Amino acid sequence: MKKTLLPFTLAAGTLILAANLSADEIRCKNGALVVGEISAIDGGVVTVKTSNTESDETKIKQSEVLSISRDAALNVRTSSGATLQGPVAASQTPGEIVVGGTSVAISDVTSSWLLDGKSPEEREAEKFNYAVEYEVGATLTGTTGNTESVTGGAYAQTVIKNAVNALKLYLKYNYGKTRDDDADVWTKSADNLHAGFDWTSEFHKPWFWYARTDAGFDRVQNIEFFDVSAAGFGLKILNEDDWHFSVRGGLSYRYERYKHYVGDTWDPKDDTNTIGLDFGLSHDYAWSWGKIVTEISYVPGLDDINHYYVVHETYLQMQVKDVEQLYFRIGMKNEYRSPKTAEENLDTTYYAQLVFAWK
Repeated sequence: MKKTLLPFTLAAGTLILAANLSADEIRCKNGALVVGEISAIDGGVVTVKTSNTESDETKIKQSEVLSISRDAALNVRTSSGATLQGPVAASQTPGEIVVGGTSVAISDVTSSWLLDGKSPEEREAEKFNYAVEYEVGATLTGTTGNTESVTGGAYAQTVIKNAVNALKLYLKYNYGKTRDDDADVWTKSADNLHAGFDWTSEFHKPWFWYARTDAGFDRVQNIEFFDVSAAGFGLKILNEDDWHFSVRGGLSYRYERYKHYVGDTWDPKDDTNTIGLDFGLSHDYAWSWGKIVTEISYVPGLDDINHYYVVHETYLQMQVKDVEQLYFRIGMKNEYRSPKTAEENLDTTYYAQLVFAWK
């Protein structure tokens, strides 16, 4: 049994020893030794990945580094503009390293990157490479029996973004009718339009600026025209590939022009015209088969705390099998206005939607 385990024990020991030997070593002037994998030297900072966890990194000021050792080759750029390639070894002269057989002072190193990686200039240029994403969707629902109703809707959205900025442009329209059995009359249950933009710009990771506008009308709510505009800053609490969570806050301007029927004539009500605050929350989580998204916006007035506007929307999106760009979305949206503009303050919409997305 011992003879059988011996080759595996030796193999495991060899792998552990090889892993330790291949690790990069950074010796500091204060005597500290940092062991890991150098991921970057840029802006006077040496970044060392010390475990398999992507966020587990150690940053060392370049001025505090005494020597660097790395068996795997690197690209190393110096202050003269020259780019050296090769393994990195400690020099007999303190404060110097040997890159591919060439000695260079650590203070002269301006940047480094992996042989198959991208240079700082290439990474910086990528920040300004914009990608464009498009979505169009359609909704059609109906009921029959005790109540007859039909509701349809359509929307279009474009997102233009890069590593720093994102601009979303959208247009949404919904229309619906419900039949009154007693009077045998169809009445409108939905007739609203939303059009606007939402812009964000990351100024100091994870902080960002934002500005947004949402305008349109809601004839069932007796709103001839509305506009909510806001600007401020936000924080990206989570920003992973499959999980995002952010909050934001700022100042807002809200305008609503109301009308309602008195007999056969329009009778204007007092308009809402107020400066206020703006608070928002955005969360999404993705799986291999779909994602769930939640957006919440709260806009209270500064002149009167009883004047506010709340919007909440949550939906689950799933990819249609064997159709890469087609998605099925089910969700709900709540809008709450104060003061109320119709018989009810709260307007809740449940929907099922087909979405076609492409880049």
